[in-house]
Amino acid sequence: MRLSISVIIMLVPFLGCREADINPTAACAFTDFVAHSKADVYQSILDKYVMKGLPGISALVRDEEGTWIGYAGKADLDRKIPFMPCHPSKSASITKFMVGTLAFMLQERGLLNIDDPISKYLDPEIIAKLKNADKVTLRNCMQHTTGFYDLITDSEFYLAVLNNPNKNWEAEELLKYVYGKAPYFSPNAGVSYSNTNTIFVAMCLDKVLGYSHARALREMIWEPLGMTSTFYQSREALPGITAQGYYDLYNNNTIVNVSNLITGSGNGYGGVYSTTLDLMKFMDAVYFNNTIISAESLATMMSFLPEDEKNDLGVGMMRKFKNFTTNTGVGHSGRDLGYSADLFAFPTAQNRLMIFFVNYGTDGDTKLRQVFWDFEEELVLTLTQ
Repeated sequence: MRLSISVIIMLVPFLGCREADINPTAACAFTDFVAHSKADVYQSILDKYVMKGLPGISALVRDEEGTWIGYAGKADLDRKIPFMPCHPSKSASITKFMVGTLAFMLQERGLLNIDDPISKYLDPEIIAKLKNADKVTLRNCMQHTTGFYDLITDSEFYLAVLNNPNKNWEAEELLKYVYGKAPYFSPNAGVSYSNTNTIFVAMCLDKVLGYSHARALREMIWEPLGMTSTFYQSREALPGITAQGYYDLYNNNTIVNVSNLITGSGNGYGGVYSTTLDLMKFMDAVYFNNTIISAESLATMMSFLPEDEKNDLGVGMMRKFKNFTTNTGVGHSGRDLGYSADLFAFPTAQNRLMIFFVNYGTDGDTKLRQVFWDFEEELVLTLTQ
């Protein structure tokens, strides 16, 4: 996501005028570090890329020997708070993985079918405002085969975010930036990642449940799994130990704090804050142990279609890293304005696991984006080869 100069200029008059959603980060205590033979190797990778400019990293890797947990850099640069494993950070689009899992949980309970048209659950007035919406299913939305215009590419939406940075957006407020926009292709005629898709999934889940999917995520997934450090921005308060997020907003090699620019959190496509240990609990339940969805549901989630040279998209999941390794990861990545995260298992490398948070936005074309890509690749290759 690259912001134009005209949009960035709007930032200065407004940022100080709204109550902050994320306050300065408090320290937290974490002592459960387990010995691992590659501890020095993994720690050196984290240290290396913090030295290259990434503000902070919290990471977890697991192999046949066990689990290594580490950190480097700061959760809050101004207060010089180390980015510990106990600091929740924004998982961004990993939210989609959780929402997709919830959809399969409801399907297993007979409450929906992922091949249902979204028009079964949404008001006709909404369907009428978006071309092809009457032909789209929940599966299309979760696998990004709808062709829907991507909200996150819309400059007017970013201008609205900058003008009202701490706004808690509702789904239909977001969709007004999508209505009337031409689709990229007809349903099932292509694959194109679009955040708009998961807005519709979340809206359908709300309708099926009779209450917010946010409540269902907590009651059906996070609480049963003991994910006590996981929160949904805009739907519940974030704790005082939440990590700050940073970005080179002016593209001048100077990073600024963008923690309180809320890009539509709480509407299915982003907004979950978590820790590496909590995400490990989630991945164990979904992928390794099949305790919250069946093996059959997981297999459907992992029905991958190629998107580009790097990624394949499943039904609520993705397969990644095919541009540099045959040991591709399955799970989901997350990118937001000031945060990045990865949650991946590696089936062809003894089902090894990698989870990390970086409190810097890496979708925009800044100097640190390549640094982040290099970090991600080095960590993946060190774990899997």
